[in-house]
Amino acid sequence: EAAHKLLSKITVSTINYLKMQIQSGANLVQIFDSWAGILSPEQYSIFGIPYLQKICEAITEAPKIVFAKGAHFALDDLSKLNCEVLGIDWNIQINKAKIAIGEDKVIQGNLDPAVLYADKETIIAKTTKMLDEFGPEKHIANLGHGVYPDTPLDGVKWFIETVKSHQYQMA
Repeated sequence: EAAHKLLSKITVSTINYLKMQIQSGANLVQIFDSWAGILSPEQYSIFGIPYLQKICEAITEAPKIVFAKGAHFALDDLSKLNCEVLGIDWNIQINKAKIAIGEDKVIQGNLDPAVLYADKETIIAKTTKMLDEFGPEKHIANLGHGVYPDTPLDGVKWFIETVKSHQYQMA
């Protein structure tokens, strides 16, 4: 009961914060659940999904991205949330995520942020592979989590340049 009380307070605060972001000019908001993957599927269905649902239902003024790191086991539930985009991390195969999420949502992700420490050729190859696996529609190219503070700027640059210049290979 104490956990639900706390989560309810956090949910209300999050809703208020997101509404203020939108009132201040945000065209889109992202809800991060960076610790989702440490819970069991049963725990997440009790302590995660219901609160994300409340947030998604309350925010109607702008599109929403929901990113639940490590919650591969909950993709079916996450795909039912009232949001336009689901972010995925790098620990799930793209084809499995696309099947689980379905065609109604855009998917954001999922390059491993550690790839940005690699050499230029590796970054280009991994980014190109990700882009080709997703295809040209319903995908926002991004990392599968945030940029680490000590990430080399060249790695970020090569990732962005690869995304911007990518030509999809049509079958």
